[in-house]
Amino acid sequence: MPTLEKQLATVALALSPRKRAKLAGLILDSIETKRDRAVAAAWAVEAESRSRAHRKGLIKAVPLEQAFGFSV
Repeated sequence: MPTLEKQLATVALALSPRKRAKLAGLILDSIETKRDRAVAAAWAVEAESRSRAHRKGLIKAVPLEQAFGFSV
């Protein structure tokens, strides 16, 4: 007899891509911790702050290759 996980996977994989994506989001949300949410919120604030500073000319962007040391 298939495990519950395999049964669920079979049903989930029969869903449309959109419904699978929604299901995946629900599952990921269910395992997210308070700390994960706090870190994500802090990064969102930081990203907005950096974006605002860039638009005002307070900081300048650098090429991806320079920022990460490799090209994609």
